[in-house]
Amino acid sequence: MGGMQNKKKLLPIFLVIIGGLLGYYILQSGNQKPEHYISKKSKRVRTVQTEPLTKGSVIPSWTTSGFVSPAESVKVYARVAGNISSINPLALPGGILTKGQVLATLETVDLKLAYKSMQAQLEQAQASYELEKANQVLAQEELELINSSADLNIDESLVLRKPQLTVAKAKISVAQNNLDKAKLNLERTEVLMPFDGKVVTKTVGQGSKVSVSTVLFSVVNTNTYWLEVKIPHKFLSLLDKTQPVDISNARLWGEGKIRQARFVSVLPDLDSKDRQVKLLLAIDEPLTNDSNTPQVFINDFLTVNLKGKPINDAWTIKHSTLQADNTIWVVDKNRTLQKRAVEVLFKGRDVVYVNADILEDDRALAEKPGIVSVGMPVLTRKDRAKANSKDKLESQNSEANREAKKGKGLKGLKHAG
Repeated sequence: MGGMQNKKKLLPIFLVIIGGLLGYYILQSGNQKPEHYISKKSKRVRTVQTEPLTKGSVIPSWTTSGFVSPAESVKVYARVAGNISSINPLALPGGILTKGQVLATLETVDLKLAYKSMQAQLEQAQASYELEKANQVLAQEELELINSSADLNIDESLVLRKPQLTVAKAKISVAQNNLDKAKLNLERTEVLMPFDGKVVTKTVGQGSKVSVSTVLFSVVNTNTYWLEVKIPHKFLSLLDKTQPVDISNARLWGEGKIRQARFVSVLPDLDSKDRQVKLLLAIDEPLTNDSNTPQVFINDFLTVNLKGKPINDAWTIKHSTLQADNTIWVVDKNRTLQKRAVEVLFKGRDVVYVNADILEDDRALAEKPGIVSVGMPVLTRKDRAKANSKDKLESQNSEANREAKKGKGLKGLKHAG
């Protein structure tokens, strides 16, 4: 009975002791701060995105586009007047003909008659000339008789009929020329294809009456097409005119399919809108029969890739990296922002090639710099990720230590109880 009373008397004392221990533990736990808490109180460092800088020999290029046009497009006229007697069945719009093939033929009846008439006139002129030569022989004999009988002052050229002989010779020349012209007109009744190509339009039919001012056909040369493109002034000095030019049409030909053109000339006039330099390119065999090579048609809109001369030891940067004062921001090996001056060699559509004193460990700032200063400390996203991983691990270790201490404290209380 007395033992029970003693226990009851000691119970409040034990409760006070346990309460004191718990209060002390709670107080100590509140005063302990995690290690990462201190880092939050430290000065914040900006996190930036960077990208590597590459240096080497590069071949600049310029991508442009343009419309295809025929290298030769002509209107075929009749060279003599007359009626169309026949037309080549191939001489239809889209028809392919080779140089010298007959497009159409004119009636020859009238021209043959004219040829025969000119031939007769030539024969007549030749006969007149022979008669005049005979007359000259007679005149020579008469002159000799006169000179032997009397000493007379006579103009021998007139007596010998030299002027008449000259006229007879001239008539032969005129008749010969008329005959040649009549023969030529006969030959011109055949309208010929001026080059290898295609018929674009046909404006006459069999029986049409035509003159030398009548357009019979419009034809284009299919051996070569032209392609006119524009480039900026700065690329002209870098352009390698000896290199083939890649042309493509991804929408019609498919991705990755290209064929080649060649440089022809720099045109003398600038583009009236953007003042760029105009180039003339040539596409040979545009209508090739090779199934692996896409065909090119007039008015095709093609993408063109022009190659430049190699640039040695050039740094390649993005347009967004280059600042207005021809500098770039970099993060150096000490994780501070630095400014590097650059000399722009060429600005392409996607990248810029520059000369610069860039150090080995420099990395380009790949975002807008905003408000920054030279020497400002920064962290790259990679470094920040590593730091966050380290902080997380330290936080987990600290939490584990607190749990372990808490477990030990409770265990001590149980033993004390």
